[in-house]
Amino acid sequence: MNNPVLSIDVSKSYSCAKPFYAYGQPFSKHFLFEHTHQNASDVLELLVDLENETGIEPKVVMEATGNFSKPLKRFFSKNGYQVVELNPILTHKQKRKSIRKVKTDPIDTNRIAEVYYLNSSLYSQKITDEDIEELKVLCRHLEAVNETFRELQLKFRSVIDLVFPRFDTVFYKLCSLTSLKVIEKFPTPNAVLDANKDELESILRLSRKPRSWSLSKIDELRTAAGESLPYDSAQKSLVRVLRSYVKLLLTHMDTLSDLRAQIIKQAELSPAFTLLRSIPGVGELTAATIIGEVGDISRFNTVKKLVAFSGLDPSVYESGKFKSSNNRISKRGSSHLRKALYQAACAGIRKPNGSPNNQLLYDYYTRKVDEGKAKKVAIVAAAHKLLRIVYAVWKKGEMFRG
Repeated sequence: MNNPVLSIDVSKSYSCAKPFYAYGQPFSKHFLFEHTHQNASDVLELLVDLENETGIEPKVVMEATGNFSKPLKRFFSKNGYQVVELNPILTHKQKRKSIRKVKTDPIDTNRIAEVYYLNSSLYSQKITDEDIEELKVLCRHLEAVNETFRELQLKFRSVIDLVFPRFDTVFYKLCSLTSLKVIEKFPTPNAVLDANKDELESILRLSRKPRSWSLSKIDELRTAAGESLPYDSAQKSLVRVLRSYVKLLLTHMDTLSDLRAQIIKQAELSPAFTLLRSIPGVGELTAATIIGEVGDISRFNTVKKLVAFSGLDPSVYESGKFKSSNNRISKRGSSHLRKALYQAACAGIRKPNGSPNNQLLYDYYTRKVDEGKAKKVAIVAAAHKLLRIVYAVWKKGEMFRG
């Protein structure tokens, strides 16, 4: 029975491809093509020939290779072909079955086709919706910018400790807008001591807090300036470095604010957004990340498959009569989804006003702790529980009721 596919071994600037009628039945020899519009269009003509020959629309099969495979996946999807991305772990396992250690692009195309044909029942993928793909990109970019922002804060703090050692005693949030504006204008203890009171107050009032707060902060600033023992070598250069970090931090704050607004606007296009937001502990950004990473919930016909996709499923180790009872989570699948669920679990068990945000998660978490689990292990278990709640709410299309 015909089951035509085009197997592609993706590289950075070119790929090796080979078409098949069915398992073990090549349509033609392998060929190389560059990642250009013209070359990709030539491959489309081959797919048309393969469809005319078999009477069945072929699928395009490739390994998930991050950024290298994304443009090709998008190109073939836009042209109406189903693209199946294989987990590299599966193709690596197939490679290890071979007695000889051989790796060439043509052999890899055969191997990719073999993995698909041997597991074809698992692959009924739908083309990712464009809005979901946009959301996924935005959420991952936000995470990357956040990481850079955290690194900048650490570097900024290290310079502050040299230039104005006691400044961090004045502001609870060292990298708040008001704090950054003050240190940008008055970067040294002497600058604060010599500053006009009205100048200091005009900056502090950016916080939109009462005038009494601003006057109190002026006193605290002058006290901190008088008590500070700064590093008095290379002061001009250190001040220049400090101000450059302030500008970078302010730019990143604007970028983060803009990204968050874009993400929420994009996430609101999905009906799942309101459903997930009904779960205590799941904030707007967490809900957006879950939607972006999971995509279409119908891809997962059981909750176990979604758990495995998140990497929160326990690894299994058995050998002979030995069966390990201390198995960690697999950490395979989407690390971005796993991180979002962990953070949401932490938010769910938090008790800001004496009672937990999510009583169901909190009870589950405390039960695990009472069983002797370490707190971090119990939080991971709560994240697993939360994912099951997410699946139920999303699959049924019903708001969370506790």
